[in-house]
Amino acid sequence: MARPLVTVHVAQSLDGRIGIEGRATPLSTAEGRAYAHAMRASHDAVLVGASTVRIDDPRLTVRDGSEAEARSPLRVVLASSLDLPRGARVFGGDGRSIVIGAEGRVRAEERAALEAAGVAVIVGPRSEDGRVAVEGALTILAERGVRRLLVEGGSKVLTSFLRAKCVDSLSVEIATRLLGSPGTGMLGAIGVGAIGEAPSLTGVTVERLGENVIVRGDVVYA
Repeated sequence: MARPLVTVHVAQSLDGRIGIEGRATPLSTAEGRAYAHAMRASHDAVLVGASTVRIDDPRLTVRDGSEAEARSPLRVVLASSLDLPRGARVFGGDGRSIVIGAEGRVRAEERAALEAAGVAVIVGPRSEDGRVAVEGALTILAERGVRRLLVEGGSKVLTSFLRAKCVDSLSVEIATRLLGSPGTGMLGAIGVGAIGEAPSLTGVTVERLGENVIVRGDVVYA
């Protein structure tokens, strides 16, 4: 079974930071938020990591029109040990949330609490670093009918998807702000030891979103 097509969408500062460490850091303009909601509406599922849920507490729904709820995607959280706040807005109470944990790291009491709240919990393969294996997560989602997946972060999740060469297109909203250190960088190590090994973009477009700009393109791996 073919894996879903994966688009990464992220907002970052002018110096490549996606947030102030440990704190919710809104970087998108109103136009950028509308763009993000439109992207969600065009995908079958939207995925984030556990840290994003704990820090930003996103809804991951579509909220840009009267038919928004009908177009809201499946909400997916990668959480190796299922260590998530029970009242997180991503769970929504509508049965359209999935948490994928890592084999050997899922605790029974955490799983029971999430399932009691109406959240589907699936245990997937574990990667060498103890996290949910990206390829395994994509297989799980494909089996549930997901053909187009939007990944919104955070840094660890984006890094894992790029290391696995499982990002097909990239959309980066660049804010006209500087965060500096200890801001969280967009990416960790993705296995690039020389410029010739770096992934690049093709078919690049650049658009203004209020005071921000958005850069889009398809990912090409070396």
